[in-house]
Amino acid sequence: MRDGAARAAGARQAVGVVYDLGAAGPAELAAAARTCGAELFLVVDAASEHVRRLLPVLRKRFALCEVTGLGEDRAAAAVAAFAPGGLLTFSEHRMEATAALAATLGLRHWHSPEVTRRLVDKLEQRRSLAAAGLDGPPFAVARTPGELPGALGAVGLPAVLKPRRGTGSRLVRRVDGAAEARAAAAEFFAAAPGTDLLVEGFLAGDAAGAGREWGDYVSVETAVHEGVCHPLCVAGKFPLVRPFRERGSFVPHTLDPALAARARALAEAAIAALGVRDGVVHTELKLTRDGPRLIEVNGRLGGLIGAIVRRGSGVDLVAAAVRLALGLPVRDTPRFDGVAYQYALLPRAGPSGGADGRVGAAELERLRALPGVDLVDPRPGAGSAASWREGAGARLGHLHGWTADHADLARLTRAIDDICRPVFGEM
Repeated sequence: MRDGAARAAGARQAVGVVYDLGAAGPAELAAAARTCGAELFLVVDAASEHVRRLLPVLRKRFALCEVTGLGEDRAAAAVAAFAPGGLLTFSEHRMEATAALAATLGLRHWHSPEVTRRLVDKLEQRRSLAAAGLDGPPFAVARTPGELPGALGAVGLPAVLKPRRGTGSRLVRRVDGAAEARAAAAEFFAAAPGTDLLVEGFLAGDAAGAGREWGDYVSVETAVHEGVCHPLCVAGKFPLVRPFRERGSFVPHTLDPALAARARALAEAAIAALGVRDGVVHTELKLTRDGPRLIEVNGRLGGLIGAIVRRGSGVDLVAAAVRLALGLPVRDTPRFDGVAYQYALLPRAGPSGGADGRVGAAELERLRALPGVDLVDPRPGAGSAASWREGAGARLGHLHGWTADHADLARLTRAIDDICRPVFGEM
């Protein structure tokens, strides 16, 4: 890292963002570049379909370090040519590559490879949290369909089946019986050959935690600087749709102060247990009758959280993450005026896996006309092939907006669902 004298003199340091599909797109990165006091460049690998599709846009807006086809040493040399003072990613898919580059270049304000393994490998994360005495659901791993009965025997039913590695609720299922579990596991191993299946006990939510209009889980965003946690926000959630489809987030949350404090404290304990020293961390917690319980910890900003926090408070969490990558503390705590939200449009789905992935032009116009909807953002290319099994990857688009209070937001979501309602039941 360049020395403190250069920073004090106001020199703008270079920061590399290892770019792919994730929590910050080109618009968010461009906005952060204007306010974070750093010169951003993007590290891109065109082996990613998402990167390949956006390369023309990225080339117009950013300096690019293209590492397509390069081995680790040559990629590190290419990044080093930009003399970065920090390196980070907003993409789960690029967490390990970013950790390897940062370690090679001696950029210490990103997760080490060891910490990154605990963040991206859900089994290793569960083991680390359990070793630290943090209470989570029982868990086991099945590497083949034949190992499923033993895993279910250790965990019990109902259970949640999920990939050992993955994001966006892809291939995540709740199962309530052995036959259902066998069928779900067969589908999983067919869809993701060579991938381990993590089997976890189902955490029963308590609707009283956030209120019956809302989801029984929350996420906590935390800024970590040299091992010291600074709470940013707790985001409320809309109710899940079966099997485990998320419908979006809103800020501020609806928890009472004591429960919110417990949520923040549990997130910070998990961060310490995993050895995270720097960065924005996204921790998901289930609200149970016994209080918050850990779902998982992500070592980067949560998806779409930056957008709603910026809409609701003006605080830019993407810029905050860049500051942390430079080894600078983040002191801003978002203060919210009204309620900002993002709401996912989901395909209509059934137990067979079929889906209707269309949102018609008339439906879109009706959504745009709703008071409190500022932006209707259909997903490019979404169509009738969308499947609920793809989790966030099957979303048809998002609604973004602001309401005066939570009561107005509840009324708005009912109006949205009257126009565009997913099926296959709420959790």
